[in-house]
Amino acid sequence: MKRILLFALLAAGCGGDYLKNSTPTTPVPQNARLTGQYNLVLNSTNGHSMTNIYSNFTQTGTTFTGSPNTLVCPSNDLSQCEGNDGSITPGGTVSGQNVMMTISFPSTAGADTVTMVGTATGTNLAGTYTESLGDAGTWTASTASPFSGTFSGTFNSTSNPLPIDPTILFTLSQDASFNLTGSATIMNSPCISSLTLSGRAIGGAFSLADAGNEAVITALPGVNSLNFSYSFKPTATNCAGDVGRGTVTTTNGPFDY
Repeated sequence: MKRILLFALLAAGCGGDYLKNSTPTTPVPQNARLTGQYNLVLNSTNGHSMTNIYSNFTQTGTTFTGSPNTLVCPSNDLSQCEGNDGSITPGGTVSGQNVMMTISFPSTAGADTVTMVGTATGTNLAGTYTESLGDAGTWTASTASPFSGTFSGTFNSTSNPLPIDPTILFTLSQDASFNLTGSATIMNSPCISSLTLSGRAIGGAFSLADAGNEAVITALPGVNSLNFSYSFKPTATNCAGDVGRGTVTTTNGPFDY
């Protein structure tokens, strides 16, 4: 019995010393994750118009990179968009929830480089930016939903306007690599009734083409809608040289941009 009591006292003493001398482990902060489709908005504090940026991010360790088909669209205007040709690739680093990103692109005032710093809250980002041409302001970023389902609306030619807007119904499917496939059914157009489409999601925007009909479509997210532009090459069998604009909304439910 004495041996048992002595062992218990020794064990208690060792345990007490261990607790007194132990050092609490400092938790390692988790780094922010920037992956998937993103919409960014730059809001100038100097009176310049906002700039929208659409990209798909991938991350390795603390470094992330945007897709080479990134779009930069001042005022979210389709006619002012730059990119989708490999010329614009944003990139940056994360440290904990702190984010630093740079992006360079052409502008009406010359080549511009924007440096953004901010923090992540979940998948949302926010912070401030400066640019090489002298502007500064705030920026935000949020994830965009994949494109899947049907989108319907109207369009019209800007080169040869029609008295009644033709209607269009897109059916799109997206894979895990942001590739899009689908079709478009068109009514009341004098030159085209359908398109077979393939392309890429770019954040909440997309770029599609019909190689056989030599048509290209680019769409940007609006308020619960997608605004798109289209063009047919001058050599196209149907609608040769035609260009125009349109708007579609999803028939599956509200957008989540």
